[in-house]
Amino acid sequence: MVRGEPIVQGVLSAALEVLARTGYRALRIEDVALRAGVNKTTIYRRWPTKIELVRAALASEARQKIVVPQTGSLRADLLVMGRTFVDLASSPEGQSVLRMMVAEGSDPEVADLEKSLRLTFEAVPTSIVTSAVARGDLAPNGDHAVLLDAFIGAIHHRIFMMNEPVTEDFLARLADILLFGALLPAARETRRRPAPRARVSASSRSGS
Repeated sequence: MVRGEPIVQGVLSAALEVLARTGYRALRIEDVALRAGVNKTTIYRRWPTKIELVRAALASEARQKIVVPQTGSLRADLLVMGRTFVDLASSPEGQSVLRMMVAEGSDPEVADLEKSLRLTFEAVPTSIVTSAVARGDLAPNGDHAVLLDAFIGAIHHRIFMMNEPVTEDFLARLADILLFGALLPAARETRRRPAPRARVSASSRSGS
């Protein structure tokens, strides 16, 4: 078993560096060991397979960078989550993981890694929703997944599809549109009022 936290972190960091350079399929434990300055048997004793090593490396990186917001405000929590996602997606590690998912997503082991990452990231929106419901900001039975998916989806689209920066102003406008709607307050009032019933003339009622 690998002994000593510095050695463990060194191996995990080396695994991420090699992963970024080679992708998952071409990653070799020998290359990770060389990068970390340890014997490959040292790695195998703690992580018997490549997928276990890569999963541990990705999880360690996620734990270091993922922030579970506790601001006391749903809007502020969304902004913290948005900044965290932007930082991760824009980092060299995040870019390399995305490339791996796109290029090697058909590999069952890569698909399994993607699922593990998704479960790790879901801790943040789950915490946001739980806190918001407890404060009374969200209804307990609301479709909260749609709100959170729309928020992260818009950021993802801007970074990876439009190749444009995600600024603080963009995050604020996005949060406001999702939380308060795109309509002006007066227009919202109009939309809430029931539509007036159509009047039926006397001649129409008599059939003439």
